[in-house]
Amino acid sequence: MRWEATSFGRPVLAIVLVISMSVFPTVFLPSFPSMWLTGIIFGYGLGLLIILVGTGIGMSIPYWIGSLFLHHIHGWLEKKWPQQIALIKLAGRGGWFQQFRVVALLRLSPFPYVMFNYVATITQINFTPYICGSVVGMVPDALVNIYSGRLILALADLKYDQRRMTTVEIVYNVISAIVAVLIGVGFTVYARRALDGIQSAEGARQPEPAVVPAVPAPELSDRHR
Repeated sequence: MRWEATSFGRPVLAIVLVISMSVFPTVFLPSFPSMWLTGIIFGYGLGLLIILVGTGIGMSIPYWIGSLFLHHIHGWLEKKWPQQIALIKLAGRGGWFQQFRVVALLRLSPFPYVMFNYVATITQINFTPYICGSVVGMVPDALVNIYSGRLILALADLKYDQRRMTTVEIVYNVISAIVAVLIGVGFTVYARRALDGIQSAEGARQPEPAVVPAVPAPELSDRHR
């Protein structure tokens, strides 16, 4: 993060951050340090735009790569996350809005971010609702990461500038941290409940299997008895 911040000007750094957030998820590397640095350098407005562009590309590349190796990852994913895979397949049979909604909720839920980029390819979810739902679902996470970067900057200033926080700054940072945690937990709980509701509703719509009446056995003759 220090090397990136000191080696590039702001326009070039924005491009570097977009590239890192595009490539890292594809090769299973974490991209949140790049999000922190985006928050430190660019703040909330431009920083949110940079993160959404970078993560949008980073969520698109695995989608298309996964479609090339669909049959190789299908069985493994179904064994590892059977409930989530069943839900995603269920969403794939719905319309555009249902696909968009389920994808956005799964982005808000604790489902692994990188793995979901590949999981979506084994279903019938189209690319447009996938990427739109993914970007919308990433907004809360992006804002929390931007805040985390701003908090890291404030703590670094305390350490390297050897100054002390005022009472107002301490109260502000403590309250902000609590609010950020509550927002993250709140979105996660909401996403889980909404996904459970979708599963229950779809399960209730499934027709019950028809019961085939038993055919009485013919009477046996005395000799067979």
